[in-house]
Amino acid sequence: MLLVIVIALLHVLSVNCEDCAKVGNTPPCVCSTEGKRVDLRSLAKNDNSPAFKIDKASDKNSYEYNPCSAFTDGGCSEVAGCQVSDGQRSMGTQDSATFKIDDNSHLLSVTYTGGSGGRAMTVNLVCNHNASSAQFEFVGETSKNQYTFNLTTVCACPGGCNEKGPTGGGGGGGGKSKSHHSSIGRVGIPGIIILSLSCLAFVSYCIAGMIIMRVRYEKTGADIIPHKRLWLELPFYVKDGVKLTFSPCIRSCKTGQGGYKSVS
Repeated sequence: MLLVIVIALLHVLSVNCEDCAKVGNTPPCVCSTEGKRVDLRSLAKNDNSPAFKIDKASDKNSYEYNPCSAFTDGGCSEVAGCQVSDGQRSMGTQDSATFKIDDNSHLLSVTYTGGSGGRAMTVNLVCNHNASSAQFEFVGETSKNQYTFNLTTVCACPGGCNEKGPTGGGGGGGGKSKSHHSSIGRVGIPGIIILSLSCLAFVSYCIAGMIIMRVRYEKTGADIIPHKRLWLELPFYVKDGVKLTFSPCIRSCKTGQGGYKSVS
């Protein structure tokens, strides 16, 4: 019985830990989470050129990026992203795209690997339902040859866009706009673990207590419930606690004054 409960809890955790899954028969810029799709196809160019360019970022390099379709620019051939400085260097390939939802911030991102010299780029997909256009920003080199960017757009919102563009409200396309961070609403993994462990501890207490009451004390029927009297009286304890907490407030509200008299 306990083994079945543990397996069930592990299954719940595995479902909640699932990231945005790629959708079959679509480019590597579409994923599904919470029954809705995050679809970047309307932001991409299909003419072998990048949809987004950053000229002279804070690290003095320039960057190019195209969701969905590979592009070629000089030394960058069939890439998802390209770093331009004294030459062109690949930042990763389209077929390496991996979607992930951060356990803490719940922010969705897509990472491209396989670039020149081990380069990789992570694009945070920042959902903004009010964005009139998409904004691509350089965040920084978080570790050696690992680069992070923000792409703020309505298309980063689950169900916000399809292949043709926004499905309702907001907007897409290249350019800049004011934006704000928003995350995919998911229950925090630490909270799920704590809740699951609490439930497991309670179930273990009940099972172990019943076994002890039956085997050691030879109890039967309802008497095998551990601390039976406590559980029977618990509702009355709760009732008394509520009355004790709120009755002074109720009297005060009804009389317009406190429930105590001054001592002369």
